[in-house]
Amino acid sequence: MFLNYWILPILFILHDFEEMIVMPIWKKRYHEQISGMRHPYFGAVTNGQAFSVGVLEEMLIFICVSIVSYVMHSDGLYLAFLIVYTLHFLMHYRMCLTFHGYVPGVASATLELPIMIWLIISYWQKSQMTIGRFIIFFVLAYAVMIINLRVMHKLMPNIQTKMVVYTKR
Repeated sequence: MFLNYWILPILFILHDFEEMIVMPIWKKRYHEQISGMRHPYFGAVTNGQAFSVGVLEEMLIFICVSIVSYVMHSDGLYLAFLIVYTLHFLMHYRMCLTFHGYVPGVASATLELPIMIWLIISYWQKSQMTIGRFIIFFVLAYAVMIINLRVMHKLMPNIQTKMVVYTKR
């Protein structure tokens, strides 16, 4: 059923709502702690609207994956993206441990983790694919998400600057 493939974009946006809402105020509150980091959490972006552009772009990737998975009946491709999305929760947990406190995204990651584990098990059983084929899908999904994350973290500060300039005209 087509709706089966919509759970990933839905869970993604619920998770990223937490980040979009909390990240700007969290960065203001902990500015001194974050500014001293080699790689500040959530990159150089402090503006929620600019961050939302990156969220929108990533959501479009998940929607495309959902559509392609549905059209091609590819549970394996969908499973790979479910796993990559779930693995990114580890980054939130690592950030919390390093920061010694709450970091935006960790609450929704914790709430979604049991759902994601259930989905991964369900899609693994449903797909009946070989380990070799899964590895191909997983490497593809991981590469897409890592490359996208790096590109968007470079673009979002520029987007933020353009938004600031636009508001001053």
